[in-house]
Amino acid sequence: MSIRVSNLRLPVEEPEAALPTHLARTLGVQASELTRWRIVRKALDLRDKRQLRFVYNFEVDLPADERAVVARASHAAQVELHEEPPFSMPEPGSEPLPHRPVVVGSGPGGLVCAYFLAQLGYKPIVLERGTKVNDRIRDVKTFDGGGAFHPESNYLFGEGGAGTFSDGKLTCRGTGPDVIRVLELFAECKGQQPGKPSILYYHRPHLGSNRLPAVVKAIRQRIEDLGGEVRFLTRVEDLQLTDGRLTGVNTSAGFIPASVVVLAIGHSARDTYRMLAARGVPMTQKPFQFGVRIEHRQEVVNAVQFGPRHERYEELLGNADYSLVASGTNDLFTFCMCAGGYIIPSVSQEGYFCTNGMSLSKRDSEFANSGLVVTVPVDAFEGTDVLAGMRLQEKYEAKAFEIGGGPAYRSPVQRARDFCATPHPRPRRSAATRGA
Repeated sequence: MSIRVSNLRLPVEEPEAALPTHLARTLGVQASELTRWRIVRKALDLRDKRQLRFVYNFEVDLPADERAVVARASHAAQVELHEEPPFSMPEPGSEPLPHRPVVVGSGPGGLVCAYFLAQLGYKPIVLERGTKVNDRIRDVKTFDGGGAFHPESNYLFGEGGAGTFSDGKLTCRGTGPDVIRVLELFAECKGQQPGKPSILYYHRPHLGSNRLPAVVKAIRQRIEDLGGEVRFLTRVEDLQLTDGRLTGVNTSAGFIPASVVVLAIGHSARDTYRMLAARGVPMTQKPFQFGVRIEHRQEVVNAVQFGPRHERYEELLGNADYSLVASGTNDLFTFCMCAGGYIIPSVSQEGYFCTNGMSLSKRDSEFANSGLVVTVPVDAFEGTDVLAGMRLQEKYEAKAFEIGGGPAYRSPVQRARDFCATPHPRPRRSAATRGA
């Protein structure tokens, strides 16, 4: 049992070194009595532009009677007894597998899955259709400079998955000890920045696309040190089934026997989805977000978010981000906002065009951008089969490539005021951006 202190608000100028003093004052104890404490969550409150504040949640252990401490605590924050179950791995099976488990995809889902399997001694094989992250960085740079599109080494395919070049955010909508354990893994693998808010508790953790490659490589090294294996340029092309049971996978590099295969393929492996549909693997349609990428001057975002003292707050906090939701407009909202960032060509197929956003760790570009999207419901997919939504994506990505003047990969661009002035009878059919 511990004490949870929630909603403690402090000016952003207050250093984290002073937190024990504020925490002890709230609990009515001496700072020396805080035997163990940690920040559970830290978020920026922008509502009062005269004084921006951080809002903290803490978990505290005390040698004193915790119930008595809770009873007499200050009303400056919410204080209550709290007990959260620790993270624990599931028990492994009692019989050995006939073959090593196979994990398809080396994005965050695949890497974390393989790491935990390796910890339990399963020695997984990770299959990645793309290249190692260093080679991938080179191929992306070549593409950005007007070079050829590499179908297996680009902004979406390769070690680390799409997230490596998608603003470097560590976003998860879930909570609980398993989420904390995954964030701890990222922090352990070169993901902790000296002098920057910890990714373990900051409301919107951000590393930057220049830092994530080192994290990805460090996780891969851990998998390999534990007996796992990562095979690059190995695309899964088919599943082998015998008497209705999985017996292996056919890949671009040959056959691999397997009785357990984890698919962590992300949203862009459309050829794999087609193979799964042809194989009769159960899948269901799912609504998805679709829209445009909107870009602004970062100085405008800072002035709006930070208020009249924005120059002072820029020095303390760096560039501001934002999120917007417009009610009553077909579920219009922003996502993947990149403060001080860049718009990138998030292309997964030759002859198609799509955009996304990224920023480096310093977030020091003079521009900000965000996805501005609506949710496309299943009944708007122009088809009832399970892949109808994917074909809808391809339809508009092909159109964006055409408007951009293919064969070169150029982004169609329109001023926001002109876009808003154009009649849009079906807002969900805006120009293409795909969720990261």
